[in-house]
Amino acid sequence: MKGLIPLIKVLRPSEKRLLHHHLSRSSNAEEKLRLRLFKLVDSGKVLTDDEAKLKLKATGGASAYSHLKRRLKSDILNILLLQDSSKRFAQANRAAELDCRKKVAQSHVLLLRGAQVEGMKILESALASADEYELLAERLQIHHLLREKFLGARSTDELVELNKKIQDDMQRYQALLNVQEKSFVLASPEFALELKKRANDKKYLELIEELSKLYRKHRLARIGFWYYMAATEYHSARTNFDQVVELGLKFLKLVQTSPAVHSKTNMAGVNQTVGVAYLQLRSFENAQKYLTQASALFPSAGFNRLQSLQFLVQAESALGDFDNALKNTGRALSHPRIDKREQLIPRWLFIKSSVEFLAANPQESFRTLNQDSYLIKQVDSWNVQFRFLEMMQLIEFKDEDWLEFKVNATRKFFTRHKELATPRAKATIDIVSNLLRNGLDFQGLSAKNLDLLRSSVAEAEGFEWNPIGPEIVRFDKWVVSKIPNWNQEADEDSEL
Repeated sequence: MKGLIPLIKVLRPSEKRLLHHHLSRSSNAEEKLRLRLFKLVDSGKVLTDDEAKLKLKATGGASAYSHLKRRLKSDILNILLLQDSSKRFAQANRAAELDCRKKVAQSHVLLLRGAQVEGMKILESALASADEYELLAERLQIHHLLREKFLGARSTDELVELNKKIQDDMQRYQALLNVQEKSFVLASPEFALELKKRANDKKYLELIEELSKLYRKHRLARIGFWYYMAATEYHSARTNFDQVVELGLKFLKLVQTSPAVHSKTNMAGVNQTVGVAYLQLRSFENAQKYLTQASALFPSAGFNRLQSLQFLVQAESALGDFDNALKNTGRALSHPRIDKREQLIPRWLFIKSSVEFLAANPQESFRTLNQDSYLIKQVDSWNVQFRFLEMMQLIEFKDEDWLEFKVNATRKFFTRHKELATPRAKATIDIVSNLLRNGLDFQGLSAKNLDLLRSSVAEAEGFEWNPIGPEIVRFDKWVVSKIPNWNQEADEDSEL
């Protein structure tokens, strides 16, 4: 029963109806018994073999019951193959793979029974699918079947050509299997961690070069997929974002045009890769373009959709496109699975609050930020930016008493967690403290704090801003917007 229950659970309603029709069409006693067993299991009325035998009132022994279950399993597996592949798989290349295998099996039966014309038509159709979708194992099987069936019935030249195709299939298939073996390494969680270690540069560059050579030699999109994935991941880890864009655009063309790797999920992933690279390069309009595509292509109920929406909102916020940014925060907060992970709702409320603040609505921003205190309990950069956004709100409200309390609490937090006290973060605290001492007068900032502000704006070493991090509201740019003659001072400094 352990094997039968999960098998029936994966059946779709149409498949169950087909199985019911198949088993009920005959008056054969055993088929009727199989139908009764299927109905019992499908309805959940039996969970064990003993319960099933009791309900069936079967008079046979254990061997007869075992045979009954085996025949029912066989019926179910046969029904699975009767369904239209295009309706079973969302990805065309997955559907084509199953459809091609079914056609090979069908043609094999027809050829064995002497229906050569129809058998060859189906086999030619299978070969066309194998060529279009780079199904090398199926292509090898088809050519082998042709050679076996027509050995001695064709000319020597045709046989030589067929042998050559089989050898070529074997070489390309071996190359693909080699790449697939490496793909397990590329897709593993450890890969992302190991990739960042400079000591592994040589190893990963050799891997990427090997994939590149195999791609150039065999021109298989399925090999190209893993080459581009490895190369973009490598250059992303090395912050070579110009390279990521260059490779990513070629990658995108591949998944858009090649049936072998074409799918919405693949296109979404590559669009996100390119969009994030543009975001890191501060090319926000391009980032918005590709991230919009990614968020539209990812499954609407998947967590990848939330990640792509976050990057998109960050790009739109940097562009000043606050209307679209707020629309997309609304899409995220209404995501059907956002409450399945504890940190997601608090983060998106913070993101929404950040956009509202940038859109010059501090009161609404304050209300949104205070809906959830989860982030302030964490020890990470989201906690830090939560604190800084709250301080900016209090400065807008001119609430000096509460602001002083928040500054002191944050200083203590940095004392306990020095790894989060980056030069950029410490500069923010120093500037806010200076503002407190001067009655929140932005024009009264000290020379030291103005230097810190310049370092933050220029993103000097240690003062870098991360466009895909939680600092959606740049404190430095916000302070600059409060100093009327800042541009003039910056020009004078550059002349000096």
